[in-house]
Amino acid sequence: MKSYLLIILSIVSTIGFSQTTPTVYNPITGRTWMDRNLGAESVATSITDADSFGDLYQWGRGNDGHQLRNSSTTDIQSSINSPGHSNFILGSSDWLLNPNDNLWQGELGENNPCPQGFRLPTEEEFEAERLTWTTNDANGAFESPLKLPVGGARSRMSGAIGNIGTFVGYRTSTISGYEVRLMGIALSNAFMGTRDRADGNCIRCIKEEGLSIDELENKSKTLIKVIDILGRATQALPNKVLFYIYDDGTVEKRFMLN
Repeated sequence: MKSYLLIILSIVSTIGFSQTTPTVYNPITGRTWMDRNLGAESVATSITDADSFGDLYQWGRGNDGHQLRNSSTTDIQSSINSPGHSNFILGSSDWLLNPNDNLWQGELGENNPCPQGFRLPTEEEFEAERLTWTTNDANGAFESPLKLPVGGARSRMSGAIGNIGTFVGYRTSTISGYEVRLMGIALSNAFMGTRDRADGNCIRCIKEEGLSIDELENKSKTLIKVIDILGRATQALPNKVLFYIYDDGTVEKRFMLN
């Protein structure tokens, strides 16, 4: 019988982490985030700073141009995970004909829109940030290390952008049935809620952090798939660098010696 030596090298986010992506650190939560919304020109100087609003993403879509605030629209749902066009898809709760829960799970999610080394935060990670704010509202969000602006949202029905300066939704990777979870921020309160996948909402990316071996061993999670360095699905094989993707958004880089 052959024996194997398994080496868990690291969480995959440690390779190729972009040192040029500006970040901000919250010492209370111990997490590092991008210092601005995805697609924003600059860090917010106020809750209504238009240059800091960034793009509005339909949940699970990549950087295909649909997220731009002036993108065109279509009412034809996509049958594939990458629609191949830049239109914002209207008329349904999901822009996909067949929902796919895995498109934004972890840094190696198929359509992860964040820069290399970053991913969508989970509901728990965003909630942890909210609990550190001095006030549970738009002012508290802006005064926090993340300086979150209130950039509105885009309707899945009309394509119109509304509530600029009064409300914003920030996407998470967390699934809630056919809907997904997001952080809602208004002038008078902030809360975790659910939203349809076809709505357009802001993104604030979080840095993918490595877990210790003890944390990996003690964390309850389910393996989604194994891929090679080219992103192809594969089986667990010896003498190859492989990436194990789990349902909690973590990714392990493994090398098993024969």
